[in-house]
Amino acid sequence: MKALRIAGTFIAIMFIGYLVFTMIRMNFPTNQAIDVSEYEDGNLTEGEIPREVNETGLRNGEKAPDFQLENLAGETVSLSDFRGKKVILNFWATWCPPCREEMPEMQSYYEEKTNDRFEIIAVNATTTEQSSGQAVEPFAAELGLTFPILMDMEGTITDQFEVMFFPTTYLLDEDGVIIERIVLPLNEQLLADKIK
Repeated sequence: MKALRIAGTFIAIMFIGYLVFTMIRMNFPTNQAIDVSEYEDGNLTEGEIPREVNETGLRNGEKAPDFQLENLAGETVSLSDFRGKKVILNFWATWCPPCREEMPEMQSYYEEKTNDRFEIIAVNATTTEQSSGQAVEPFAAELGLTFPILMDMEGTITDQFEVMFFPTTYLLDEDGVIIERIVLPLNEQLLADKIK
C-alpha cells in the first residue's frame, strides 16, 4: 500500500513538472523562427483569459511610470512627451503570433484616425527577441508600421509595467493615468471602442 502511494505521488509530481515545463516553454521564444502559417488563432475572448493574467500588471487609476527609450531611428522618446493625448501603450515582440496579427490592425486604425488626441506607442520587448532585436526594423518595414516603436533593450520598462504575456496594452488618459489594461490582441473595432 505504501509503495502504491509513493508511485502515485511520483507520477503526480512528474505530470505537474511536465505541465509547468510545457507552459514555460510556450511563453518564451525559442531559437527557431516561428512559422506564422502554422498559427491558426491566438485570440482569446474575455471569458477565456486566465485568472493569473488578470492579477498581473499595473492597475486602472494608477499613474503610468514615465520612461525614456530609443525609437528605431535612435532618438530618445519619453512617455511624458505624449501628455495631453490618450495613449495606446502596446508591449509586443516579433516572435509573438498574436502581436503579428494585431499590428496591421493597429496601423490601419492609426492611418485612418490619427490626430492630436491620441497616439499609439509600441514598446518592443527587445530582451526576448533573437539577435538583440535586429529583426524589429525589418518587421516594422514589412508591415508598414508608422507609429512610434520603442526598443526596451534591457527589459526594464516591460518589467516596470509587469508585462507577463504578449501582447499587453495599456490605455492611458491625457494625464498618463491608466484607464485600462488589455491582454487581448487589438483590432480596429476594439480600438474604436476604447478611443472615444
